[in-house]
Amino acid sequence: MRFVASAGGAVALTLAVVPMTTVRAAALNPDHENNRIACTADALKDAIDNANGKGGGTIALARGCRYLLDAIDPNSGPSGGPNGLPVVTTPITLRGGKGTSVERSSASGTEEFRIFEVAAPAGFLTLDDLTVRNGHADGDGLAGDGGAVFVNVGRTLLLRSVTLTHNAADGNGGAVNNESGRVIVRSSKVDRNVAGGDGGGIDSEEGVLTIDSSTVDRNTAGENGGGIALSDDAYLTLTKSSVDRNAAVGNAGGIQNAGHLFLRSSHVDRNTAGQEGGGILSSSTAVIDSGSMVGNTAGTDGGGIFNSSVLTIGHSSVNANSAQRGGGIHNIGKVWIGRSVLKDNLAVTEGGGLWNDDQATTESTDIIGNRTSGLGSRGGGVFNNSGNTVLTDTTVTRNEAVMEGGGVFEASGSKVTLVRTRVKDNDPDNCSPSGMITGCAG
Repeated sequence: MRFVASAGGAVALTLAVVPMTTVRAAALNPDHENNRIACTADALKDAIDNANGKGGGTIALARGCRYLLDAIDPNSGPSGGPNGLPVVTTPITLRGGKGTSVERSSASGTEEFRIFEVAAPAGFLTLDDLTVRNGHADGDGLAGDGGAVFVNVGRTLLLRSVTLTHNAADGNGGAVNNESGRVIVRSSKVDRNVAGGDGGGIDSEEGVLTIDSSTVDRNTAGENGGGIALSDDAYLTLTKSSVDRNAAVGNAGGIQNAGHLFLRSSHVDRNTAGQEGGGILSSSTAVIDSGSMVGNTAGTDGGGIFNSSVLTIGHSSVNANSAQRGGGIHNIGKVWIGRSVLKDNLAVTEGGGLWNDDQATTESTDIIGNRTSGLGSRGGGVFNNSGNTVLTDTTVTRNEAVMEGGGVFEASGSKVTLVRTRVKDNDPDNCSPSGMITGCAG
């Protein structure tokens, strides 16, 4: 497996792919058109075994069928965890139809197991037009990762018009765990999954994750990344998609980024974190273009976004988020915000819109209607704790603080610079301490 930079600067993962051959699956059902397999778990297992033996192929599933799995497949994969179906080791496509699902039985006494595992030498699993439900990855370490699908090193999972729902992992990745492979999600739903560790919906340990025109909603993580968790050297490109209404007991209600995040025309809204980063927690490089971070909540800092690395935000909305500090954005790294809006965010103590402790720059941005609510709270629009905040061609208006710095508060030893910026109509004052910020009347 090797990483290769594309012409556009994004990163792709180059993987060896074995050419897919056409295979006619075993256990054909003559009552279904196009040689669709019978609606039984045994027929599906036989078909996967047969396809693996022939070097790959396409398996047509019966429309409207629930393929109920009630036992662990005897041959475990490299993860070491139990699976409901044979390990996919060649390029295989499962093609469903209206009402088709593959699921672990919910009958009392059914053992816990994930549904799919994708492994060497040439595993490339494509799921097309079906639902995968009720998988449960059981065990410690990798065995407990990926409630619906576990993707091994260098392998690929492609989802097209697929729903992954009500799956669970004792460890990471309530629905999917990507262990240094490649996962592509198109026009699909990852919702209502649960992880005991990181990544309530999807956990990506290195490798590449691409999500397009899809939803990762209402998932829960017992640790970090309610919707999605990225580890070091993982890459996520999120396009025209949503990561909404997820929850994490720890950090990052929506997305935990410890890798590389590229978010375009997507929204991360109404997520909840028990600690930092209600919407997004980013400790590595991130680019947000035409994004929405609205209505997120953090128990401590960074209602919309918590940033400790290098973050670029353009043409985006960070609105109506809440936290103890930094209702909209809490920055202890380097953040550039251009042509964006920070509006109606709430902090209990400091920095309703923006809280900065390193380097923050805004250009052509509106910081409007943010507030602090606690007794003695300061910096309704901006609270500069230390480091430098530079506001260029920016409007800071109608923000409120309980004590001082309704618009901007500059802590001792820090620096706020206004360049062609208007700070007006804030309450109880525009800038504090009075006379310390050049170009701003108290």
